[in-house]
Amino acid sequence: KSTILTQWFLNKDYFTLASSSAFACCLTHPVDLMKVRFQLQGELRPPGKYPIKYRTIPQSMLAVIRDAGVRGLYKGAAPAFSYQFLMNGMRAFVFEKCNRWGLTSDLNEEPVLWRYAAACALSGSAGAVFASTAYLAKIQMQSQASPNLAVGWQHTHSRPRWVIWKAFRGHRGYMGSAFQGGTSAMMRISVASTVQLLSFTTAQHGMYALGVHDALQNSCLSGVISSIPVVLISNPFDVICTRMYNQELGAYYKNNWECVEKLYKREGWRGFYKGAVANYCRTVPHMIVTLLIWDHFRKKSFNLSQIDQSLSLELKLSEKSIEKSHEEIFSKFES
Repeated sequence: KSTILTQWFLNKDYFTLASSSAFACCLTHPVDLMKVRFQLQGELRPPGKYPIKYRTIPQSMLAVIRDAGVRGLYKGAAPAFSYQFLMNGMRAFVFEKCNRWGLTSDLNEEPVLWRYAAACALSGSAGAVFASTAYLAKIQMQSQASPNLAVGWQHTHSRPRWVIWKAFRGHRGYMGSAFQGGTSAMMRISVASTVQLLSFTTAQHGMYALGVHDALQNSCLSGVISSIPVVLISNPFDVICTRMYNQELGAYYKNNWECVEKLYKREGWRGFYKGAVANYCRTVPHMIVTLLIWDHFRKKSFNLSQIDQSLSLELKLSEKSIEKSHEEIFSKFES
């Protein structure tokens, strides 16, 4: 009997979606790095009371390249790829199970919007928990920088495995250390998934009404439009999640509510929207590239399945012809 994990790894749909999202990181990881640095800049300090090291995305990228070379833009790339693969694969797996079990439709098997939204939130939470350790390594390695560019709590990890090893040896145990921002990640992904579903579906209908009938073109344009409400609503959760994961366990915040309270009192409401522009500039290309790669993989797998079906049909026909010839030979021999 196959377990749930083997079902997830052997299913082509989950694998292609997770791989597409991981490949999209190759393009969007430098912008994601800048987003994390923006969100950690001036942590728990009033506006104007700290040196601004990162102002715009181009200026910040040039500063990182001058300081650490092009490789500096890809700090934490390995755990970021792992996070995208694990999180999106598990999210697709749980959502498909909810759909198959009828949790997204009513008794007449008609789709219900709020049920779809609940399934998105549930699948997003499951993906966040499943990939929490990878996200911990990603955030803590992305925040590492030289003293002239350092923001937020600075860790000394050289490899992703050292992050996991330190989490295992944490004074609160693995669950306490590796999942120190687990609840904030669940809120971030579940909110983003729900808003993305509602806004993306609405944008798709709007594009179709405007005459954009090509499926891939419609999806790409809808992704550009729907990313605006996604970033506006989910960016505060993203900032909280980054702060919770990057801190030394319990150094700044004991829980999510304390993080919200301290952030608002010391940084104001603008603190919740640090890195919002970088978040949007990362979300749009990531969504479009993921859709393009996934569409390419899907077409390739469809062509391979067609070839496989035609070969199996030819094999069956040849087997039948051989059996028929054998029967003719035996009948002649008997006569």
